[in-house]
Amino acid sequence: MNLIEDKYRYQKAYYQRNKETIVVKEKIYRNKPEVKEKKKLYREQYRLNNKKKLKQDMKIYYQNNKEKFAKYKEKYMINNPKKEVIKKCLWCKKENKNLYCGERCENKYNIYKKRSLPLFVWRFYSNCKIYRLIYEKIPKYINHGIKIPLRKLKNKIKILPKIYTKINTYIKYNQFYFEKTKVCGHWIFYKTKSAKRSVDFKRNFCSDKCQDIEEQRIIENKKQRNLVSWGTEYRPDAETRRIIKNKKQNEWDKKRKAEDPSYKLIRRMRARTKKVLGATYRRKDKKTSIYEKLCVKSGQELRQHLESLWKPGMSWDNYGNQEGWVIDHIVPLKYYKDNFDLVNNIEIQKKAFGKDNLQPLWWLDNAKKSDKLNYELE
Repeated sequence: MNLIEDKYRYQKAYYQRNKETIVVKEKIYRNKPEVKEKKKLYREQYRLNNKKKLKQDMKIYYQNNKEKFAKYKEKYMINNPKKEVIKKCLWCKKENKNLYCGERCENKYNIYKKRSLPLFVWRFYSNCKIYRLIYEKIPKYINHGIKIPLRKLKNKIKILPKIYTKINTYIKYNQFYFEKTKVCGHWIFYKTKSAKRSVDFKRNFCSDKCQDIEEQRIIENKKQRNLVSWGTEYRPDAETRRIIKNKKQNEWDKKRKAEDPSYKLIRRMRARTKKVLGATYRRKDKKTSIYEKLCVKSGQELRQHLESLWKPGMSWDNYGNQEGWVIDHIVPLKYYKDNFDLVNNIEIQKKAFGKDNLQPLWWLDNAKKSDKLNYELE
């Protein structure tokens, strides 16, 4: 303690010497508005942060000083006695010393006192402002709800003949239809300005939306068809289409030849006749059918004719092979080509290519015979 007292001894001595000047300076500093405001803010902040503590301190202080508080209360009651209400206002019935609250209440009381009905009715009439309803609202409702609409109705009735003529002219120069559309199948009501249309005419779509849906459906169908046909969503160029078509045709032709021998026969006979007759015949406008040249009605008939001439061991499985059989012309085509006008004469063509001039022959025998006219088989 001695050390602490020795530490602050100069400050204490200074305070003792200049006590009065320090007190004056402190008062001046505390009376400054910024200092007061800062203290006020600090107090408020402290109260907010320490609510429970302050409440508890107040309770403790009150319990410790109950007698003191009772004396303060007695003094306050003596110095500030309660004001006794003597009367009520005759008009508004509020507690007051005088008969009226003011000049307004007095004037109203004097006006409504002379009237026949009791005062409580007029009090209700004045407080709820029923006079406004009678003199302002009801006339306004009558004017806007009855008079003005009646006036407008009269004006509309005057215009009716003009409206009638307008409707007649509109109906005269417009045609109205209610029908089912062709494509989308919806019912539609519409008008046209033109004259009467034909009986079979109908609209395709009821609206642009249905038209867009249909167009989208067509595009999707095209894409699906292109995928099936060409393998892509969009149609390829002509050269690519030609290659794909040829490939598909070759595959189909190969499959058909394997399944149907009569088709294979006709194809070979057609190729053979074209080769024999030459390019000049292929360029002609009018061409004779292969069935007419073979003197048959169908490939099935030609097949049956050849099957009737088969030798043992012949079948459609070994047709066209070196170990199998081929179709042979009994009278060689070279004979007809050298001695007759084979290209232009249809009768000669029938004799040369007809079924009566055809026979099944083993491949080796056919190679030996070649184009000999009188060849005898061994």
